[in-house]
Amino acid sequence: MIKNESDFKIPPISPLVGSTLPNYLRVLARGKVTFKYVPTLLLTLLIILVATPFHIYEYYYLRNRIKKYRLKKPPIFIVGHWRSGTTHLHNLLCKDPANGFSTTYQAVFPNNLKSKWIFKTFMKLNMPEKRPSDNVKLSTNFPQEEEFALSNMTPSSFYHFFYFPSMNDQLYKKYIQFKGISTREKNQFKNKYHELLVKVALNIRKDQLVMKNPVNTGRIKLILEMYPDAKFIHIYRNPIITYLSTFRFFKSLLPVTSLEKYDDKYITKTIIKNYKCLMNDFFETKNLVPKGNLYEFKFEDFDQGNLVYLKYIYEKLNLDTWDNAEPYFKKYIQAQNHYKKNIYKITRPELDLLQKEWGFAMKKLNYEIPENLEIV
Repeated sequence: MIKNESDFKIPPISPLVGSTLPNYLRVLARGKVTFKYVPTLLLTLLIILVATPFHIYEYYYLRNRIKKYRLKKPPIFIVGHWRSGTTHLHNLLCKDPANGFSTTYQAVFPNNLKSKWIFKTFMKLNMPEKRPSDNVKLSTNFPQEEEFALSNMTPSSFYHFFYFPSMNDQLYKKYIQFKGISTREKNQFKNKYHELLVKVALNIRKDQLVMKNPVNTGRIKLILEMYPDAKFIHIYRNPIITYLSTFRFFKSLLPVTSLEKYDDKYITKTIIKNYKCLMNDFFETKNLVPKGNLYEFKFEDFDQGNLVYLKYIYEKLNLDTWDNAEPYFKKYIQAQNHYKKNIYKITRPELDLLQKEWGFAMKKLNYEIPENLEIV
């Protein structure tokens, strides 16, 4: 979603550009900004100030509609650690004309839906054609995970660690586990999350919402408090490949989001800890999901039989639009045949560390060291 700094056609702008002014100031107040990022933040602030009248207009225009709106079907949440195939699965499911989703534009500018004719043009000028981490195509209209939108709607988002990496542990505890915060703040988060889903429904005009958010892998309990009949799809991948892919993802993203200094050791440490916490939280809470509302499978199996597993999803979760959706799935799958995957290498110390720290997940998910992995 975000370019490398050298690729910008205009000066670098923070992804916080889609925030309201109060949210922007609250996020920045969290940490200490390194001086070299001040110009970026000033330019971002300028755009937010220009957008503020549109934010106010949207708030008053939509507030009564949001209060009265009722989701017509229980939402479907795709969960799974970053780089586990969640994006591919989400893109596929959203080819079903019956399914609604948060667009990439809405993920960045969740407060500017009524003025998207202005800000969508701005966004097109400032985004790459492909994600730097994996060469997946990007478009303002493509599906996108909603945590990016939440980060621009509320200060209670885990993704603010992209701006202040040193706050990762604190943000995880507060906004994934919801520990150490007041009931009021927790309810405010729920209200903002529901507001986002309603805006998605109003924007895309579909009854069945399919949301994708790796952070929600650790929020199962909270989501069920909001939507007791919610349905979940958990896709998981070999933890070793997941680590290498996530490292590459963070390595490409953090240089254009972080507002403070960090190093590669921080990235490794953070990935190791987040995976352990996220998977343990999921394992501890997935039994809360009502029977028949959770379907789990391996990315490696899904990758070998996309259409087969898509049909399983529709059958297991009792979705009734398969016949109409199947031709769209086939067309998208055929168009992806040219996609080239990344090739991964790992050092022996990294591999030993992963086996020590993530062995519990490899055993529970039934994985071994990949045969084609190059150890250097």
